[in-house]
Amino acid sequence: MNAPARYATPRDLRYRTFGGKVAKLAAQMGTPLMPWQRQVADVALEVDERGVHRYGVVIVTVQRRAGKTTLLRPVFAHRGLTVKRAGLWLTAQQRQDAADTWSDTADAIEDSPLRRVVRRRSANGQECLRFTPTGAKLRVFNALSRVALHGKDSDVVFVDEAFAFTEEQGDVILQGAVPTMATRTGAQLWIVSTAGTAASTWLRAMVKKGRANEGGPRVAFFEWSIPEDTEDLSDLDVYAAHHPAIGHTMGMDALRDAQATMKAHEFARAYGNFWVSSDEWAIAPVVWSGARTFERFAPGAPVAFGAEVAADRSGGVICAAGTLPDGRAAVEVVEHRGGIGWMAPRLLELAERHRPVAVVIDPGSPAGPVHRALADHMKRRGRWVPLAEFGTPELLDSNTEFLDGLTAGTLAHRSHERLDAAVRAMGTRTVREQVVFSRLVAEDGTNPAAALAAMLAHHGLAHPVPNERPALTVASG
Repeated sequence: MNAPARYATPRDLRYRTFGGKVAKLAAQMGTPLMPWQRQVADVALEVDERGVHRYGVVIVTVQRRAGKTTLLRPVFAHRGLTVKRAGLWLTAQQRQDAADTWSDTADAIEDSPLRRVVRRRSANGQECLRFTPTGAKLRVFNALSRVALHGKDSDVVFVDEAFAFTEEQGDVILQGAVPTMATRTGAQLWIVSTAGTAASTWLRAMVKKGRANEGGPRVAFFEWSIPEDTEDLSDLDVYAAHHPAIGHTMGMDALRDAQATMKAHEFARAYGNFWVSSDEWAIAPVVWSGARTFERFAPGAPVAFGAEVAADRSGGVICAAGTLPDGRAAVEVVEHRGGIGWMAPRLLELAERHRPVAVVIDPGSPAGPVHRALADHMKRRGRWVPLAEFGTPELLDSNTEFLDGLTAGTLAHRSHERLDAAVRAMGTRTVREQVVFSRLVAEDGTNPAAALAAMLAHHGLAHPVPNERPALTVASG
């Protein structure tokens, strides 16, 4: 099986290429190029009539375990063997990640016939693989150091897992790397990554330009991924049809094992190269649309409520979570009004009528006054409400569970105009290095409170508060 690229700069047969030479080196190193790797090498290493590389920037976005590192190795080796005093540089999201990739590359070269022409120094922080015929050196640099490459010359700079960088961090990398390539004829910047998250603004911008063929004549772009309109993100046949290593170095068992052990949205990102969220949306439209339902909660099913207040406290919304007849969890809007004074009394009424397994409100959010009002009422009146504890750990879990449920098809939402608008308006922020949904109002004035309330309700359904009395059955509404 040879999965076709969904986007790829085409080969121009008017120009010769070093792709064949790189393929021979790959075979010598024990990792013959797969068809997708050979395609990239043939195009990316085209040279003009002067023997200069036609592309100064090569962007490759591909699934995990596709073999991007085994493509990198012979590219480095070829340049190291053919360009005098070539500067070959490698970086990644963490310096240690880059050092590990450097070590794997050095191992592969030393385990091949090329071992006779290299010298290795592995001192931590001073890693260097020197190609003795040319004096070229393969080294590691810190991506986010503004002075890491100052005073250096670069013939190849390889940035691995670019999804880990924001646009601002990407600018730091470019400011450090690009000037070092200015005096080196045929220098290339390789940027390789799997799809990222909403925080991956640097990579996302490059992908958008690459897909639209707007990168410029000196940029080669390649992407292997499952389609954006994939309806069933659990269908392994879809992943297999678009993963370029399946049938070569990977089989279906590896996909099944990964799916069984990973969160659904992370599996879609890693093995489908699928953007579940991006700078354009916190939840991919196809994911949200695919989770739509018009069914009501199953009779007798437990229910949980979540409440959220707009960032400017102009209004609030209450959502419910329950279980559908087919066993899926589902969320729906219960009520939304201006102001917030109505929310605590309404939640008390709902709790009395439906005996929920949890009522979830983030006390550190704009809905804090509602949370305090319920807690005070319980204290003064002795009326118990299953008010859930909710802090940063629960915030992180609830975001992951909500996105994971939508992606895996285990969570549905009852169609509602306000909920749809809230999802479209919802942005993201970063908490403890994890991307979570933001409550900030969108540019058009739409607030995401309904989506956040739905997320809280879903969290409550998944994590019931120990109840002091038996829960009653409930119908939605």
